[in-house]
Amino acid sequence: MDNGFALLLLGALLLGGLLSYIQHRNYAAATRRLTARYESRQDLVLVSGRGKGWTRGAVVLLVVDSITKRIVAAEAMVGVTIFARFHARDELLGPISSAPKRANEKKLAEAIEYALKQYRTVAARQSSRSAS
Repeated sequence: MDNGFALLLLGALLLGGLLSYIQHRNYAAATRRLTARYESRQDLVLVSGRGKGWTRGAVVLLVVDSITKRIVAAEAMVGVTIFARFHARDELLGPISSAPKRANEKKLAEAIEYALKQYRTVAARQSSRSAS
């Protein structure tokens, strides 16, 4: 019996795991970088979102000022898994209400919508804590 096919499947599984690990490390490094840059400000919230696609996707990290409802920092990773890296996205800075419109790619706009949904959940939780 030939074990070639089983070894090929095992190799593909290991390669997929390695690429996922590298992607996770990139995400964790970007998150740590933004957290360290803004950790002294209590009014800021770091949220993330993703827009999934068959071949390309997007992940966005937004730092939102909860007082002014403005994005003060944004980094995004757009593209094909291992080849994509986080980059600052200055075009996303500004009011959260128009942030998805400022995205120049469909998957990035989806990721921003997801992140803003997460922000609204966090903001509602914070306001209910302060009310009690």
